[in-house]
Amino acid sequence: MLRFSGSNWFTRPHSRRKSGKRVKVTFSDQLDGDSSSSGTGASSPSPSSTAGQRWRYLESIFGPSRNATNGGNHPASEFSRSSSFRQSNTSYGSGGGGPYNRRPPPQRKVGQKMADCEKEEALNLQVEFEWVLHEEVHSVLKQLHAILVECAHRFPVPLYGNEGKKQDKFVLTAAPEQLKCIVTLTGDSITHADINFKVQRQQQQIQRTSITQDYPWKIQQVQDAANHLQQAINHIDNVDGAYHFKTSDEVLHILGNILGALQRGRTSLVVPRKKPIDELMKSRNMKALSPNLPEDLAISFYIQSHKLIFVAYQLTNFQGTMKFDSCQAECSVPWLNEVLVLFTVALQLCQQLKDKISVFSQYKDFTVGSRSPSALSY
Repeated sequence: MLRFSGSNWFTRPHSRRKSGKRVKVTFSDQLDGDSSSSGTGASSPSPSSTAGQRWRYLESIFGPSRNATNGGNHPASEFSRSSSFRQSNTSYGSGGGGPYNRRPPPQRKVGQKMADCEKEEALNLQVEFEWVLHEEVHSVLKQLHAILVECAHRFPVPLYGNEGKKQDKFVLTAAPEQLKCIVTLTGDSITHADINFKVQRQQQQIQRTSITQDYPWKIQQVQDAANHLQQAINHIDNVDGAYHFKTSDEVLHILGNILGALQRGRTSLVVPRKKPIDELMKSRNMKALSPNLPEDLAISFYIQSHKLIFVAYQLTNFQGTMKFDSCQAECSVPWLNEVLVLFTVALQLCQQLKDKISVFSQYKDFTVGSRSPSALSY
């Protein structure tokens, strides 16, 4: 059995416990430099033989070194705490068979991925944009034209091939026996009416008057709505069915004209323009009544939505201030309801197409016939 001498932690692990002396700890890589100056006074083996024995001892513990073929000539240089630590840390990634030696696959840059996605999206938008301009616009205009022609045929006035000879008779009453009116509506005019209404004076009186065919009561709202409808149809007729739109501005311009005409036509029926009482009393229609009404009485016919409304006014002088009381009666007109429905459907269809074209207008890099996403021109 080999016996080692000298104050070394590895050779005599219990030496510090047996003696109370402070022992200097040396490592194998310090043996060559410190063996000559230990100064303990005890007999010790030669440095070369002792170092070789210690190296073989350490080799049996930590494993053979890759430089063991050197024959133990330089054992101190073979074992280094720092070098062994580095080798152990790098051994997994240096080509062994461990689970951590895999190199991650090459990652594409995030910016490149985003650029590719944007390019693909731009090309898809370009294809859809061309389809909308060449196909969907003409299809929607064709549908609009059919709806508006059907609406024109509902009007009781000459409009887009419609003869406009339609005649309706209505009875308007207001309880209790305040007002009663029997009217005949022909086109945009009241051609006959028998009017009776009560007047609030010192004694209640029944005022009677009539409208004759010689002097019909003109309802301008119907003719205004028909004129705007005709304008909308004309805007569609001016577009050649074989024309290829090149930019969204062309489509938006046409749709804007159609929408404007339809909105004005619908508004003329839904929101009547109310006249001041003095303007109403001086109107041409009032002078056509037979017999004429007194100066403090006036009547009015107008359309609001799908209803024909009749109103009788009576002016009173209260302490120097002119006031008026009114009484009205109304009835539903079937063809007006149908006209408003068709107006609304046409407006919605036209607005949907305009919204779709407006979405493409937000991209300023497309132009028809170009597949490059940097060539969109609206």
